[in-house]
Amino acid sequence: MVSENVADRLGIFKTLDEVPQEYRLRRHQRLLEGRDAYTAWEAENIDAEWARKESGRVERRWKTHMDARGRHHALATPADVEAFLADLAGEVQIERVYKPYWLYLKRFYHWMAWHTDYPHRYNPVLMACVEHPTSKTVWNYVMTDVKTAFE
Repeated sequence: MVSENVADRLGIFKTLDEVPQEYRLRRHQRLLEGRDAYTAWEAENIDAEWARKESGRVERRWKTHMDARGRHHALATPADVEAFLADLAGEVQIERVYKPYWLYLKRFYHWMAWHTDYPHRYNPVLMACVEHPTSKTVWNYVMTDVKTAFE
């Protein structure tokens, strides 16, 4: 059985402070300049038209958020994720924060961690759930309401 504790799903780095400097995503700005990692993920993973529309909504809002924070959309910190989710939570219900926003971002960062084209060794979306209140709320929603809907 898979653990319901988000920290158990993170591998060896549970928080950004535990990630050695050389593995932190911010160090890879030059590597990703001019590359659209989100579109690459979307092309490989989303084929239904309705899902593409949802993904496009997430992409536009996420990229705008990360541009405002001065970082490439693929190089988020857990704090970037938390700020994004907190803004959303001020506008929509937790169910809508979870799906599609949190869910698509989690999948996007998971995909990058498994592709050698990207330097990702951790998932900032899951890390945010360890340390930040809105992200924890989304995680708890996933582990209670969403999970029990399938039981």
